Parts: sequence; C-alpha cells; structure tokens
Amino acid sequence: MSLRRLLGDRLYLLQLWRDRFELRDLHSGEVISEPPLVVLGDQAGKVVFVAAGHEALSMALEEGMRRVSVTDHPRVLIGDFALAEKYLQWLLRKAGGRSSPRLVMQQRDCLEGGLTEVELRVLRELALGAGAREVLVVEGAQQLSLEQVEQAFADQRKGTGKRASSLMSGVVTLLILAAFAAAVLLRNGGN
Repeated sequence: MSLRRLLGDRLYLLQLWRDRFELRDLHSGEVISEPPLVVLGDQAGKVVFVAAGHEALSMALEEGMRRVSVTDHPRVLIGDFALAEKYLQWLLRKAGGRSSPRLVMQQRDCLEGGLTEVELRVLRELALGAGAREVLVVEGAQQLSLEQVEQAFADQRKGTGKRASSLMSGVVTLLILAAFAAAVLLRNGGN
C-alpha cells in the first residue's frame, strides 16, 4: 500500500448522469452507484435530509416527506445546488471518506454544445462545498487513466491547466475591479 493511501489521500472520479451518480475510487477501482434522489422531511417546521440514493428510492414516504431528484431540471443537470451539495456529502461519507478527498468531476448528461463556464463552476463549487480539497473538472466523455488524472492535477497546481488559466484571469479581473472601486470610494469620500 502506498504512503498516500496510508495517509488517507483519497482520489475519486464522480461521473454524473441524470439517473445515477457513480463515485469511483481511482486507486482501488471500487465503485458506488446511486440514484441522485433524496428524501426530505419536516422536523418542527425545518426541512431535514432523511435519506438518499437507493434508500430514498425504496423508502415509503410518511406524511410531510417528499422524494426529490437533485437532477430535476429540464435544461441543466444540477437543478438545486444546496441539495446536490448535501447529496454529494452523503455520497462521500458512504465511500468512507473521513479526510478531504481529491475529486474529479465529469458530467456525462446534458452536454449538448459543451458545458458553459457557469456549469463548470457549479461542478467545481459543488465538489469543494461537499468537502473536496482539490477538484478537477473534466469535460467530455473521455476516460482518463490514473496517470493522466495525476498529471492534470499537477498542471492545474502549476497554473498550466486549461481551466487554471481562465480562473487566474478571473482572479486578476476581480482584483483590478476591487482596486478601481476602492479608488472611486476614496476619491468620492474626500469631497
């Protein structure tokens, strides 16, 4: 067993379809495939997460409960970000992840015309919000080897990856806008 595995460095590939999410441990090859369903209940006027996956699919609903798909939107795959984030947290816990894993996100449905920057960001933010410490979003249906994934993470860390450069330009733009706003506020505050 490698030192990374002993230290808890988990590396997962999450492939997302409308009817299932598959989480694959890229070191062991183990796969968890679950429908993207949750059961929500009402507890003292507050919505609570009751069950997910196959359990949510087979659960008999009591009064005040409802079954919801996190992919229930006609145009985009992720229709409810907060619910999808809770679902992904559940899926990562089910995989036994106590540490923050590295996560490769690959959307497999709703790909007509390619993914927009917004959809790519949703996938990234979804993984980070669910507890991933490092995220790689893969576009298209290609299958990547473990070596290709490791190289893509390394390129992303160096800022040489395809999406890393657009992220950096976005950060620079935000910094310029913040500096401009501060200058305007200082100028107007002095009058």
